[in-house]
Amino acid sequence: MYQAIVIDDEKWVVKSLIATIKNQDYFEITTEFYDGLSGLEYIRIHQPALAFVDVRLPGMGGLEILQAAHAEGLSTLFIMISGHAEFAYAQKAMFHNAIGYCLKPFSRSELMDSMQKAYQLLQEQEQKTENQEVSLEEQPNIFHSQHLVSSHKSVQMMIDYTEKHYQEDISIQNLAEYCNINPNYASQIFRQETGGTFVSYLTSLRIEHAAWLLAHSDQTVFAIATQVGYSDYFYFAKVFKKVKGCTPTAYRKDSEEHV
Repeated sequence: MYQAIVIDDEKWVVKSLIATIKNQDYFEITTEFYDGLSGLEYIRIHQPALAFVDVRLPGMGGLEILQAAHAEGLSTLFIMISGHAEFAYAQKAMFHNAIGYCLKPFSRSELMDSMQKAYQLLQEQEQKTENQEVSLEEQPNIFHSQHLVSSHKSVQMMIDYTEKHYQEDISIQNLAEYCNINPNYASQIFRQETGGTFVSYLTSLRIEHAAWLLAHSDQTVFAIATQVGYSDYFYFAKVFKKVKGCTPTAYRKDSEEHV
């Protein structure tokens, strides 16, 4: 069974939803949230397979959660829930990739239809991922970081160290300590020998790896940011756009169109 969460500010609604979908084999409700901000933060970190989200929530509404998740490339699927039958809500929810829109009081058949759709999408995605992993294993096109060469022994040590550890939280102080030299001196000789700063070189390595992952994997943008060394998604997106001239999502879309 896949993990699912519920985000609704009324406890009786959460209990009603859980009771309505019991005795099914698709999803297990593992966590409940009663405000939008807490729910979105959990989705960012844990990326559950499915989230039932109320349209109206304190702090951040359901449509805002969908917008944020869509912009960040999060993999969680969404079923919107609401006591309001206005078509505009459903239209907006579908625009932001909700796979279902269920009204309160809940209809088991309506919920099950949406959950079955989510289950099928997840199964298809897993199969696609497995096929891509097999394909990647058969191809030698794994990412190789750019390699600088310097005649200066300490600078070459710093370059080699950075290429091996750029996905970690490293600084010029780490390199200086590794080479047993003064940090200011390390910064100075790195710039003299390479023509650029350590920070610019580190950024280049990280963004090139991120670009490769965007073009060659199905990982979410949030996961890719973390993998290449950025714990702050929004900062990563800002740096990526500055280096590549477009957002990570736009870069992935463009890569897919040119395959």
